[in-house]
Amino acid sequence: MLRLSALFTLICCLALPVAASASAGVAVVMTLNGAIGPASVRYLTRGLARAADQDARLVVLEIDTPGGLASSTQSIVRAILHSPVPVAGLVFPAGARAASAGTYILYACPVAAMSPATHLGAATPIAMGKSDTADPAARKRLSDAAASLRALATRYGRNVDWGAAAVHKGASLTAAEAQRMHVIDLVATSPEALILALDGRRVRVGDGWQTLKTADLTVERDPPGWQDQLLALIADPNVAYLLLLIGFYGIVFELAGPGLILPGTVGAISLILALFALQALPIDYAGLGLMLLGIGLMVGETFVAGFGVLGLGGVVAFTAGSLLLFDTHDIRVSLPMIGGTAAISAGFFLWLIGRLIRLRRRGAVTGREAILGAQGVVTEDFTGHGHIHLHGELWQANCNLPLRRDQRVRVVAIDGLELTVTPEEN
Repeated sequence: MLRLSALFTLICCLALPVAASASAGVAVVMTLNGAIGPASVRYLTRGLARAADQDARLVVLEIDTPGGLASSTQSIVRAILHSPVPVAGLVFPAGARAASAGTYILYACPVAAMSPATHLGAATPIAMGKSDTADPAARKRLSDAAASLRALATRYGRNVDWGAAAVHKGASLTAAEAQRMHVIDLVATSPEALILALDGRRVRVGDGWQTLKTADLTVERDPPGWQDQLLALIADPNVAYLLLLIGFYGIVFELAGPGLILPGTVGAISLILALFALQALPIDYAGLGLMLLGIGLMVGETFVAGFGVLGLGGVVAFTAGSLLLFDTHDIRVSLPMIGGTAAISAGFFLWLIGRLIRLRRRGAVTGREAILGAQGVVTEDFTGHGHIHLHGELWQANCNLPLRRDQRVRVVAIDGLELTVTPEEN
């Protein structure tokens, strides 16, 4: 019994450090870098879900952004507000900024912090220029943005007035100024320093409050994966639009000329990338349908001699679909790009119309119509039945008049594979 008791004590002693380590918990560090877009939403929402699944005690969100899309920003703010794991936003590293959309995201975090030599602010929506102040819709969006920052500031007991100034006047602050004006909670030199500084701090999470215990947390980094990085690259509306066009036209050219391989390969890859990007963007299916109709009409023009009616109709449908492709005011394909692609397509079909008209004026070069009236050369002396050379081929011919070798004749009738000819007058 003594030996069993000693063995049990030894096992308990060995297990204590492991249990203590497991109970210490994890702090997950995520990075929100660059323009805010659909890729940022995908990365952050999945990261917060993973942090909740592993019972993380804290998520530190490193922020360095010049701003981004309003719709993506709202999605990120909602994800942070509904996260069961407290999120501490940190503008990091030195020289980083939380401008425009970054200000809203930092305000949404239960803990807002900045590193020295960083700044935040300039939260006026980009769509709101001086020329837009007379637009009622623009004023509504401006008021909505200001109300959003005021609501977040009130939720966490921060400076409400400065939030309104950041929206209406584009105000910005350094880290020291933001701390002094109670815009942020504290200044920290690194994520690790922030984690230690938050030990014992009481923060609001969801509908309740939590006291953070961060002194012995294990820090784990959760950087963006390759899919998030790829989506960040191609989720720009203009890039996704170009990939969509390259994809459609590449496949069309491959179907028109089977065996080319390159257009089909490039088109398939581009189309898959475009669909990957579009699934993260708020697209209008009516716009996408008009684009597909336009491309179909333009392709149909190459197979049906419609003298430009189908092609020009396709250009109009394609342009209208491009303008309607995205169903939100802050995501649009640039007008110069739409105009450029429409002009190239229109120019192509004007050239095609000209080619069709010229071909229409030319005589037939193959078939029965090309043989009737054509000129051939007699290959041997004959009267009645013989042979002539016509279009590089040897044909059977008949003529009631005597013909001499190398004499020129003209075809006046066709009977199966035999030609009726008459001598050409010199």
